[in-house]
Amino acid sequence: MPETNESETEWGSAAVDTVLEGVSSYGMQVVGAILILLAGFYASKVISRLVDRMCGKTEKIDPVIRGILVKVTKVLVLGFTLYATLSAFGVETTGLVALIGAAGLTVGLALQGTLTNVAAGVMMMMLRPFSVGEIIVVGGNFYVVDELGLFITRAHVPDGPYVIIPNSQIWGSVITNLSRTHNDIRRVNETFGISYSDDIDKAISVVKGIIASDERFLSDPEPMVAVGNLNDSSVDLLVHAWTKRPDWWATKLDFNKKIKQEFAKAGVSIPFPQRDVHLYGEGREAGG
Repeated sequence: MPETNESETEWGSAAVDTVLEGVSSYGMQVVGAILILLAGFYASKVISRLVDRMCGKTEKIDPVIRGILVKVTKVLVLGFTLYATLSAFGVETTGLVALIGAAGLTVGLALQGTLTNVAAGVMMMMLRPFSVGEIIVVGGNFYVVDELGLFITRAHVPDGPYVIIPNSQIWGSVITNLSRTHNDIRRVNETFGISYSDDIDKAISVVKGIIASDERFLSDPEPMVAVGNLNDSSVDLLVHAWTKRPDWWATKLDFNKKIKQEFAKAGVSIPFPQRDVHLYGEGREAGG
């Protein structure tokens, strides 16, 4: 019996030692993993705030891009934290990374159109071809921009209807920004037809007089009035005159009205398309 008790005591002691070694080993891994998690969460907050402050120091970064950068930074730090935590537990992460990569590829293919809109939205936010409130022309259509988002751009057409445009359709087209001009000036381009029987120099003098009398037209660059084309029914006068950008639309409308009024006073006609038709009777043709 004493031998048996001694044997059992040795077995029990060995088992306790094994348990203690296991607890000690895994306990350190658990403590290390917890410390990694705490450090990762703290680092994600600190680094994301740092990115937010850096983006806030410049006006070149759109607020939407700023928010995206902050979120992406936080997610990346947390992802690295998770990877480090699993490694601390001895988990094989190679297969997990491959699985995440395959899942990402599948999602990317499924959301290809959406990702294209996102990429276009990011490029527009970075390069800023237009801003909220500006008038743009895309695909031959006029839009007033209401909001630039990551996926879509919200706008309305000049006569009121609300429009939602996918960003990829805007970025893939020629964008004309009517609210931005070189040196904050814009040119009034008009063509006026006069009759072949009218005095060309007199008509040009009338147009120049209208331009000179309107202080909204600029003298530099110098206005130009010249014969632009000889059409079938009219002699076309080409007019280029510059205004300040805010005055362009109102000046253009008033200019067209004054042209009609002053041409009428000066006896200069604005012809409409016409044809001369010659009719011959059968008897006349037969008699020569």
